[in-house]
Amino acid sequence: MTEIEIKAHVEDRAALEQKLSSFAKYEGSVIRDDTYYKKDGISIRIRKETTEQKSDYLLTYKRKEQRTDSTGTTIEVNDEKECSISTPEPLVAFLEDTGYTISLKKHKEVKDWCLDLSDVLKRHSLQSIKSFSYKATFELCKVPPLGDFLEIEILSPTAEENIVNALHKELEELLQKAGIPKSKVEKKYYSELMAELNK
Repeated sequence: MTEIEIKAHVEDRAALEQKLSSFAKYEGSVIRDDTYYKKDGISIRIRKETTEQKSDYLLTYKRKEQRTDSTGTTIEVNDEKECSISTPEPLVAFLEDTGYTISLKKHKEVKDWCLDLSDVLKRHSLQSIKSFSYKATFELCKVPPLGDFLEIEILSPTAEENIVNALHKELEELLQKAGIPKSKVEKKYYSELMAELNK
């Protein structure tokens, strides 16, 4: 799957929660603790997701790319490979024994909203993938020590340029609908922001 995402700084968390709830469905909250392992420029993530009911582990590898449109808005277009794992210990042992080291640990407290985007196909005439059910996920994230962010993500079964461009425009419209100006879009990855703090 191709993950198309925009990330923006949030100044008024309470106002944004109210705004999102006015047009999207609240899905609940989750705590995400990410550990990134890196070797020779290749990074892999082990994520622990904790809800009130349970904890799960996810293994994720991303081929990351950033794209900026003619107006200067930056989005992430990631080729994401992800699977569930029952426990991380065997994988951690393998990574450590093969020379991977921890490059970053990140804690996120997240509230999720979801919005059906079935009308995107009609508006943008994406005829080649009519069978795919589009939805936007809004994640209001507290990321210590960086602050609050809104991540809006749309998954696509393809990375075709015309489809990514259409969904890019959709992300911009959703950001506006959430009441956040484009000037608040963050171009850097969380890892880059954290590295700047540690200089």
